[in-house]
Amino acid sequence: MNQPSLILVIDDDTKLLMGISEILKRGGYVVITANNGTDGIQLALENSPSLIISDMMMPPPDGSEVLRILSKHESTIHIPFIFLTAQTDERNKITSLKNGADDYITKPFSKDELLVRVNSILRRKEHTKSSEQVKHDDIVDKLNQNILDLTAKEAITQTGFSEGMSQLLGLRDVESDEHSQRVVSMAKEIAKVLYQDGNIIPRIVMGALLHDVGKIAIPDAILLKPSRLTTEEFEIMKTHAALGRQILETLGMPLEILQIAGGHHERWDGGGYPQGLSGIDIPLPARLFAVVDVWDALANDRAYRKAWPLQRTIDYIKEQSGKHFDPAMVQTFLSIVSNEN
Repeated sequence: MNQPSLILVIDDDTKLLMGISEILKRGGYVVITANNGTDGIQLALENSPSLIISDMMMPPPDGSEVLRILSKHESTIHIPFIFLTAQTDERNKITSLKNGADDYITKPFSKDELLVRVNSILRRKEHTKSSEQVKHDDIVDKLNQNILDLTAKEAITQTGFSEGMSQLLGLRDVESDEHSQRVVSMAKEIAKVLYQDGNIIPRIVMGALLHDVGKIAIPDAILLKPSRLTTEEFEIMKTHAALGRQILETLGMPLEILQIAGGHHERWDGGGYPQGLSGIDIPLPARLFAVVDVWDALANDRAYRKAWPLQRTIDYIKEQSGKHFDPAMVQTFLSIVSNEN
């Protein structure tokens, strides 16, 4: 039996907040509430609700600011968001949708309208999850079989395989391919500082080139989507790390390469994926590459945003020391960046 969906409602009008909560509970949902944006943000981060309904006009942070802040967090960026507002101006509705809202309900509204809107969004969300998972599983099965067939028929060198897989990913996603090519040189420079064994450095380079190889198994509708992913789409996207390691392990790649592919989205504070490792439990090659990966992503244009200025990117890397990144890796990385500049 499926668990009822959890919905977060945010509104500074206590009476309306309780009314909406009661309607949704009678509709079969579990509801948590906040009467201000700050508490709403905290509840969203702590509970990862299936849907957020927020008043637009509140004392700061208002609904737009709540959406903007939650859109910066991996755990909440994909949660569907409905705005409530007393404003009837069509321009406000269009602006809200452009800012990332999934729907817009004008006050006053009826009980039936609220439930229909909520049911529609959650039903669409569940349908997307089911259909994308089926496609994803099918792609993974076929990919694994193709790799096994290939290795059984041909003797492929590790270097040749790396270059071929990188080119194959580039045919599907030019942005990922360009990103992989850029991070190689920076990963190599950090590896020179951290490793005395010269045999490990080429493995770090190869791991940097192949870190996103698991994206080959991600459906085009998700991999190439120009806008933000839904919660379910992002869960499928996250599988690329474990899939990448699985693909490379099948071909007998060295441990450092596997560690980068499988661990480059782990976080120093334990909030990453796929294993939720923390601190020094995260393999050193993955800790090394995590900084390089984020640096390059921020410093270059992406489909959903423009590149950050250099100083803003540096400030972010520093701010994430001890949170996302190993502090020692941040120090080494920034010293290299400083020397290059």
